[in-house]
Amino acid sequence: MTNTGDFRRYSYSRDAAYALESFNLTRSSAAPKREPKADKGLKVRENRGRKSTAVLIREEKLNSRRAALIVTSAVLVIAMMFCAIGSMAHKNELIHEIARYEHQLAIAQSENTRINSELDALVSMSQIDKYAVEELGMTKMQPNQIRYIDVTAYEENYAIGLQALEAAE
Repeated sequence: MTNTGDFRRYSYSRDAAYALESFNLTRSSAAPKREPKADKGLKVRENRGRKSTAVLIREEKLNSRRAALIVTSAVLVIAMMFCAIGSMAHKNELIHEIARYEHQLAIAQSENTRINSELDALVSMSQIDKYAVEELGMTKMQPNQIRYIDVTAYEENYAIGLQALEAAE
C-alpha cells in the first residue's frame, strides 16, 4: 500500500528507473497469515464399520423416495405458480372488460340524457301550440266558442232506457 507522498513521488517523474526505486521494499505487501479459528468441539471420526447390503438398499430406497418427494414438491410449486399467474391474467382481462362495459354504459347514459332532453323540448306545450298554429293551421279557441252541455237530462234518459231494457227481459 502506498501513501499519498509515494504516489506523487513516482507519478510525476519521467524516469522509469526512478519510479522503480521509489518503492519501499521494506514494506510487505503480502496478506497477513490466517490463524485457524478455535475448535468448536467438533471431532472427525473415521467410519470403520461396513454397512450391510440390506442397509445400503434401504438407504437407497429412502433416498429415492426423498428425491421423488422433492421433485413432486417442486412440480407442484411450479404448477401453483402458473395457476396463480394465469388467474391474475384472467382477472386482468376481466377488469379491462368491465372497464370497457362501464365506458359503454356511460356513453349510453349520456345518449339517453340527450334524447330525453330533445323529447322534453319537442313535447313542451309551447312547441305543441307552435306546431298546431304554424303547421296545421289551427287557431286558439275563443271564449265565445265554448259550449256547456247539461248532462242531467242525458243521465235521466239513460236511466229510463236501462229500466226499459230490464222490463223487456
